[in-house]
Amino acid sequence: MTRYDRPDAVLFDLDGTLLDTPGAIAGVLHRVLESTGHPDVPADRVRATVGKPLAAVFAELTGLTEEDARVAESVALFRESFREEVVPQAADLVFPGVPELLRRLRAQGVRTAICTSKIRPSALELLRPAGLVDEFDAVVCHGMAPRGKPHPDLALLAARSIGVDPVRCVVVGDAVDDIRMATAAGMPAIGVSYGVGSARQLVEAGAASVADTVGALEQALGRRPSTAPAPS
Repeated sequence: MTRYDRPDAVLFDLDGTLLDTPGAIAGVLHRVLESTGHPDVPADRVRATVGKPLAAVFAELTGLTEEDARVAESVALFRESFREEVVPQAADLVFPGVPELLRRLRAQGVRTAICTSKIRPSALELLRPAGLVDEFDAVVCHGMAPRGKPHPDLALLAARSIGVDPVRCVVVGDAVDDIRMATAAGMPAIGVSYGVGSARQLVEAGAASVADTVGALEQALGRRPSTAPAPS
């Protein structure tokens, strides 16, 4: 029988897990694609890329390479538009119940970290106006480890940064790559279905459970499996 206990640390994805930003991100992506000559990319293809590094997103959606100067231009346009249009709304985009969940976890001695495919300046410019930056012991971002999601590097770096054994961590995320990162790092994962990925996609990727609300997530964190998949 599987034994359950509370983790020593929770590693959270950012977009679609803590903040309701996927719709806004997809909207900015569409406008940048239109302005750079790619107006016909289907909406479902655009939304499916939310949560990936921007250079990879624009390369995938345009058929260009990540090293292409036009991809770098699109990334810069996206960041400028996101900063102007979305960041000022950050406080209103926090999912209801998230601040309370983070405070309760920390009051119980559970350490918390962010694991995101955003670069660090972009993550902090969103977390600060959202009022969440002080709720985390570490903010681990794309570019801080050799490989990004779905590889294990970011999750393992987060565990080292907060001084917790990887098997005592649990990853929470809304995208398939979050779950795959956790599995590769030997960490249990809880998916949230209120972001980008569906419950079925998250389970198929290896999530131990899927929560459809922040309240359900808190309950799942209180009964997570103490066993974790072996690192790949």
